[in-house]
Amino acid sequence: MSDLVRLTLRAAIDQPIELDGLTPDRTSNMSGRDIATLPVFVGSRRAALGDFFTVEGERSDRVHIDGDLRNVDGLGAGTAGGELLIHGNIGNRIGAGMRGGWIDVRGDAGDEAGLGMQGGALRITGDAGARLGAAAAGASKGVTGGEIVVNGTVGVDAAARLRRGLVVVGGDVGADAARAIIAGTLVVFGQTGANPGRGSKRGSIVALGEIDIPSTYEYACTYQPTYVRLLLTYLYRRYGLASPEATLDGAYARYCGDTGVPGKGEILKFQQV
Repeated sequence: MSDLVRLTLRAAIDQPIELDGLTPDRTSNMSGRDIATLPVFVGSRRAALGDFFTVEGERSDRVHIDGDLRNVDGLGAGTAGGELLIHGNIGNRIGAGMRGGWIDVRGDAGDEAGLGMQGGALRITGDAGARLGAAAAGASKGVTGGEIVVNGTVGVDAAARLRRGLVVVGGDVGADAARAIIAGTLVVFGQTGANPGRGSKRGSIVALGEIDIPSTYEYACTYQPTYVRLLLTYLYRRYGLASPEATLDGAYARYCGDTGVPGKGEILKFQQV
């Protein structure tokens, strides 16, 4: 048994590849040779993980990967436990369907990070693409548990059909954020794009930056929500994501909607002094 399994990219990957089954809970019971033989798909051609990475260590639920992985898709999909740390950029569907554990990306991520996530924590210190924490194609619900935290900016359709859990964006988020959410919370530190919360049934959008409230939402009141103060304090303590001091004890305007559904969702908009 090793303290960790370390994978190092042999050479730059110049075309998309799809990993299958590389999760820290799985490597905890695998030898180094077994890890190196995990399948990798290059288009329709099947290859092995060891063709692209050197493998050091074995039988550990801590996996560290070094290299620019922007053409690597599906890494950590279905993770149920352990720790996956990526030093570099990563491609699409990082942590899709994960059920537990911790995935930490020290770089940017592609589209559909945390797609259909059920539990655990996914942190991305850079930017992320479209459909962060959204629902898989044809699915009636997206994230059903766990936490996704992105320090940078995020593309369109973030947290679409969110059912439970927490999605946090430290920068700006694109259009249609929290589309058709059923429950759960989306927190945006920067600017929120057009049409947030469209078709919302329940759930919350907490907007610390600029946001245009859709016409289908109705103003309810302005107050100081204890929940927001506790949530922002938690994000700082667990993820180091600092909030402007005024947002902790400041006032928030509450809007309810989407009245076109009708729904019981809310948008909490921080009131700049």
